[in-house]
Amino acid sequence: MAETNTNYNEAIIALKNEYEEKLAVMEAECALLRSEIQQGEDERKRIMDENEAYLEEYVDVKLFRDSDRYCDDVYVAVNGQNCIIKRGEWVKIKRKFALVLDQSEIQDIKTGEYIASVCGAAE
Repeated sequence: MAETNTNYNEAIIALKNEYEEKLAVMEAECALLRSEIQQGEDERKRIMDENEAYLEEYVDVKLFRDSDRYCDDVYVAVNGQNCIIKRGEWVKIKRKFALVLDQSEIQDIKTGEYIASVCGAAE
């Protein structure tokens, strides 16, 4: 009977040691994963900060002006921030507003091309 208890105690100690080894490995893996996640978060934040700084830089723009349709100032809004751009003069605006103007011009060009293709197909 004493020998059986010794065998059980040895088996329990062996299982406890195996458990502690596996626990230590898992804790090390978790620490490594936490470190990798933190590095990814730090990199994401750095990239977002760089992008934000890029969009906040000032650029020079000059909008076309005539005495008919293109004579009024232009209102541009981005994420709740806005500016009014005077036509016919060089002005400094944040790049994020200039990008919206570029996107608007591209959309106007695509709309004109689409209308021309539809009208051409109809004839």
